[in-house]
Amino acid sequence: MRLKVLATAVAVAAFSGAGIASANHVTQVDPASVPGGFLVAHNVVADVPLSSLARAALADGADVFVQHVQLGPNVATGWHTHPGAAIVTVVAGSVAYQDAKGGECRSRGYVADQGFVDPGFGHVHRAIAGPSGVHFYAIYVLPHGSMTHVIPAAAPTECAS
Repeated sequence: MRLKVLATAVAVAAFSGAGIASANHVTQVDPASVPGGFLVAHNVVADVPLSSLARAALADGADVFVQHVQLGPNVATGWHTHPGAAIVTVVAGSVAYQDAKGGECRSRGYVADQGFVDPGFGHVHRAIAGPSGVHFYAIYVLPHGSMTHVIPAAAPTECAS
């Protein structure tokens, strides 16, 4: 009987720990270590797909993540998508945003003070840092309860070379 109670207690603790781990799946920066003021201001972000933002902001709200991404020279992220929209603002260096559209692989470049919106919801893409690397901020607007902000994916066939 004691063994059964102990096994049950261990199982409950494990599932509770897993639940806490999944809820805290990203590392957060201590707010006291970030200087006050604007981290990004007056960056131009064109073609904001309001439908993606509206799709993420449901009646029970949306989950919002703000991430500082730093990539070294010519480093590429893996191909991926997001469960919602990502608003990206470049603050230093340059980045190429690569995806497929209309049967072609395309690559669009962005430099400091520019940005773009990835619509998410299955839109597969990757980022490739320029020759001096890149720093950018990504603001993710995701449906409430999203388990992650990045979902690995295979390269679009147009870009698989």
